Amino acid sequence: MSRLRSWLWQLAGGDAPYERMLLAELLSILGEHAFETHRRAAQTTRQAFSELSGQAQAGELDGIIPFVRQQRRDEQQFVEGHLNDLRDLAWRLLSALSRVAQGEVQDDAALRQQVQQLTQQTQRPDALNIQTLRQTLQSLTSLIEQREQRHRQTLNQLQGQIHHLMRELAQARRESTTDPLTGLYNRRAFEETLRHTVGLNRLFGYPATMLLLDIDHFKQINDAYGHAVGDAALKWVAEQIVRVCKRKSDFAARYGGEEFVIILRETSLRDAQKIAQQLAEQVRKSPMSLSEGEPLRLTVSIGVSELQLHESEDEWLRRTDALLYQAKQAGRDRVAA
Repeated sequence: MSRLRSWLWQLAGGDAPYERMLLAELLSILGEHAFETHRRAAQTTRQAFSELSGQAQAGELDGIIPFVRQQRRDEQQFVEGHLNDLRDLAWRLLSALSRVAQGEVQDDAALRQQVQQLTQQTQRPDALNIQTLRQTLQSLTSLIEQREQRHRQTLNQLQGQIHHLMRELAQARRESTTDPLTGLYNRRAFEETLRHTVGLNRLFGYPATMLLLDIDHFKQINDAYGHAVGDAALKWVAEQIVRVCKRKSDFAARYGGEEFVIILRETSLRDAQKIAQQLAEQVRKSPMSLSEGEPLRLTVSIGVSELQLHESEDEWLRRTDALLYQAKQAGRDRVAA
C-alpha cells in the first residue's frame, strides 16, 4: 500500500498524463461494474467512481485509496452475507427433510403397532370386542390423518423456501448477465447468445445478422461534459436500441465501453440494414436532454453483417467489427453492411 501511495503522490505532483488517464480509466471500469451493497446503491457507487475518475484526470488523488478500500470491504461483506443466506436456506431445507424422515419412522412404528393389534383382535373371534375394535380403527385412522396433515404442512413450508431460493438464484443469474449501467445484457451473455446463434444456423440454416454499434466521438463527450453525462449518454443510446429492436427474438448487449452489439435472429441482411438505418436515425433525430444547457446531439456508426455458411463466431464478429470501422472511417453517423 505504501508503494501505491507513493505512486499516487508522484502522479499528483508530476507530469504523468498517461498514468493519470490510465488510473481514471481503471476507476471508470470499477464503477461500471459496481453492484449494490449494504452501504450504498449501485447507481450511487457508479456515480462516486465516475467523480473519482474525473478527479484522477485532474490530478486530485487524495480520496481514491480510502474509497476503493471501503468499497472492496463492503462488496466482500455483501457477497459473504448473501452466501450465508443461501447456506442458511439450504440448511433449513435439509433440516425439514430430516424431520420428515424422522417423523416417517415414528409414524411407521405407531401404525405397525395399531395394525398388529387389529390383526390379533380379528384372529381371535372368541375374544373379539366391537368397542375395542372400533377404538383401534379410530386410532389407526387418526394416525393416518395426522400424518397426511403433517406432510401437507411440511410440503407447503418446503415449497415456500424453494420458491424463495429460486427467486434468489434467478436474481443472481440476471445480475450476472446484465450490464448494470444500461440494463442491457453484458458481454458474457452476448458470447453465450453468439454461440447459440451460430449453432442454430449450422443445424437449421436460420439466417442471423449482427449489428455492432459505436457512439461517435464518445471520448469528447466525457472530456467536455464529464463521466456522469457520458454514463447518461450510454443509457440513452441503450433506450433507443430497445425502442427499435423490440421483437422478443432481438438480443441487445453492451459489448464494452461505448460499443453495443445486437443479434437479430431469422433476419436477412436487407431487413437488418433497414433496422440499422432506423436506429441511426432514431439516435440522430432525438437529442438527449441535459439538466443544464442545450440538448446533446449524438450519432452512432453501425456495422452490419449476415452470418455466412460455416463461419465461426470469431470470424463473424471480426467481419462485423471491420464494417463498423469502415463506417467510422467513411465519416461516422452511417451504416456499413
